[in-house]
Amino acid sequence: MQIGVVDYGASNIFSVLRAVSHLGAKAKVISKQEDLKSIDKIILPGQGSMGACIENLKKKNLFESLKLSLSEKPYLGICLGLQVLFSLSEESIDSEGMNIFSGKVERFTENENFKIPHMGWNQVAFKKKHFVNKNIPNSSNFYFVHSYASKELKKDNILAETTHGELFNSAVIQDNIIGVQFHPEKSGAQGLKFLENFINWKI
Repeated sequence: MQIGVVDYGASNIFSVLRAVSHLGAKAKVISKQEDLKSIDKIILPGQGSMGACIENLKKKNLFESLKLSLSEKPYLGICLGLQVLFSLSEESIDSEGMNIFSGKVERFTENENFKIPHMGWNQVAFKKKHFVNKNIPNSSNFYFVHSYASKELKKDNILAETTHGELFNSAVIQDNIIGVQFHPEKSGAQGLKFLENFINWKI
């Protein structure tokens, strides 16, 4: 099993690579189109804006080939890797995402009782049972760092929800595609279990 970790040039991918290797899987950095051919599953970790991510993926000729690979291989998007699955983001309104999920990623509503960005540990309430959350207690704490989130989505595509001043979708799913707003690679034992389940997930 070889896991491809996408490097689009603006993300710290090393914690994800270390976590995958720690779990006994082979990790390969994906930085060009040809790299996608030899991997079994894809992880896109991310930080920054959707616009910058999409622009860098296109510069590397990775955007279209990565989108095509999503129709064939299991995918895990982490943080920004979730957000690029949507059509639009309020952060980069002129950039079009992958359109796997219609709708847009929105900024948290300003609230004096809740800081933006949402940073730190928070409970993740899984809304359905799936192999990726197997043996993970519901409402476990995972680590977040973000200012934008998915707030509206079809019920069938919501894997988990979290509240930070308002309810948002902390994990989304469609067939072989999973996106998580939290960082499993920074979430201790439960995060490692989530990654292990993704690595072992058979479709």
